[in-house]
This record gives sequence, C-alpha cells and structure tokens, in this order.
Amino acid sequence: MTAADLRSTYLRWFRRARLVLLVPLALIALLQLAMTSPWWDVAPPSSGAGARYLFIGVAIGAAVVGRDVRRSETSRGPMDTAALVSLSWRLLVYALAPAVIGTVLALMTRQIWDFYVLLLATLIALVLLFPRHDQWVAWSARPEKKPDSRGDA
Repeated sequence: MTAADLRSTYLRWFRRARLVLLVPLALIALLQLAMTSPWWDVAPPSSGAGARYLFIGVAIGAAVVGRDVRRSETSRGPMDTAALVSLSWRLLVYALAPAVIGTVLALMTRQIWDFYVLLLATLIALVLLFPRHDQWVAWSARPEKKPDSRGDA
C-alpha cells in the first residue's frame, strides 16, 4: 500500500465519519425538544440511584474499552486498509457511546446534567480515540527491525 493510497482511503473514511460526528448535535436537539414538551415535567418513576450509576459506568467504560481495543489491535503488527477502516469505525462508535447513553439516561431521569456530563466524556473520548492520518500511517507501517543488543546484525 502506497502513501497516496493510504491518504486517499483515510480521506474517504473521514468524509463519511464527519457526518457521524453530528450525532452529539442531533442528541442535543432531541433533548432540547423533549425538555419543551409537557411530558418532561411529569416526574419519572423512581428507579433508584443504582440504575443511574450503572448507565454512567457503562458510558465511561465504553471509552476505556475503545482505548484498550485500539491498543490491542495496533500492537498485532501492520494493518491493511480494511482493518484500518474497521478499527476507525469501532473507535468512533466507542467515542460516541457516552453521549447516546447519556441521552437515554436523561430521558429516563429527566436530569439534563447527566447528558451534559456524558457529552463531555464523549468530547474527551473523541479527542483521545479519533484516528488521525499520522496514526493510520504508523499502524500500517512495518515495524523496523531493532538491532540486537549484542552487536550482532
């Protein structure tokens, strides 16, 4: 795979992925619409604090799992283009998961701050997990052979 092929594949993937990056904005709009409805003022059934913390834990766990998936996939050696695209999509899903889970939690509890906390987690996860072109280059490169410490070549 040449550098030009890798760059064009990355640009193709990025053009598709940028539309997915609008998901948090759509979720904000959905919650703003829900907050203006009379349904929002009706008290939700009490589900206890345990469910709330379970949702928050799963949301934060998604970002941590994304980091671990990236590390394990990239440590196996050079990746081909299909594997890079697949990994990139999975990392994007892991990064966006907290906002989606936060939306469900906010709709269940009617506490908008739950969403905003998990939206912040999504933004941090996007900074950490969103694959950049230089990462694609590093992940697709063959590792250089390290010289033997004994001086043998």
